[in-house]
Amino acid sequence: MRHSAFSADEIHAATFVRYIEIHDTLGSTNDRAAELAGDADMELPALVVARHQTAGRGRGENTWWSADGALTFSVVLDPAALGIRTASWPQLSLTTAVAVCDALASELKLDDRRAGSSATPAGLEDEPARYSPKPRIGIKWPNDVLIDGRKVCGILIESPGGSAVANNRLIVGIGININNSWRTPPDGNWSGIALCDLTAKQHDLQAVLVGTLQALKYRGEQLASNDSRLSAAWQQLCWLREQYLEVVSNGVRRAAGECAGIDRDGALLLRSSTGTERVYSGSVCFRRNTHSS
Repeated sequence: MRHSAFSADEIHAATFVRYIEIHDTLGSTNDRAAELAGDADMELPALVVARHQTAGRGRGENTWWSADGALTFSVVLDPAALGIRTASWPQLSLTTAVAVCDALASELKLDDRRAGSSATPAGLEDEPARYSPKPRIGIKWPNDVLIDGRKVCGILIESPGGSAVANNRLIVGIGININNSWRTPPDGNWSGIALCDLTAKQHDLQAVLVGTLQALKYRGEQLASNDSRLSAAWQQLCWLREQYLEVVSNGVRRAAGECAGIDRDGALLLRSSTGTERVYSGSVCFRRNTHSS
């Protein structure tokens, strides 16, 4: 089995990406994708894959640890060409998270849906998704995928800016822990997990990449058509439900309460004594509920 080799021809044939770059080492796939986004003649969607990423970025000031065996890639999209309205851009992070859950569930054999037709990725026809409870996969709003409460994937959606052409494009950056085991994590940080930690085997990185890209196309089509099955999926996959949370932005608390799920428009719902608040951006912190003290 091929664990770390990538074939541009095979990826091109199996997915919706039209331009592909594969790098042994790259600072940031999102940075390279931003350079490509400024090329008016670039055939999209464009894919940038790095076997090793030295300066990966997460949301805000966060970094993304990318050791050998991780799957790190970015996709340059023209949302309008895919039928995705500007008003739907904020939901692209959750859409991507659902696609990653689809791909990982398939790789881990967690999805009990029957195989589908060739028109859509196998296993995505029966909605909503029905994932096996062990191990449990879910979405930590707004842009992380967790397995058993530990981070397996980070997602970073960026607008490249600059030229008028680039302003109409988006970059979807994805980092997934596949064969980079967290049994000996960096700096003693046990918050992450890799697929190999769950399965005790090495996985084919290209197979996971192809599965993720196929699921991203499928879920992106649902976003474009305002398909209610997409929001049903992220509601079901919400990891934070019934947990007491604070949402902060730039170090300032914006909202707090018990998570009541993720609404159809992507808003995080926080329930408190004053009602239910809708939150559209920020970082989640877990807090002890002190209302009764």
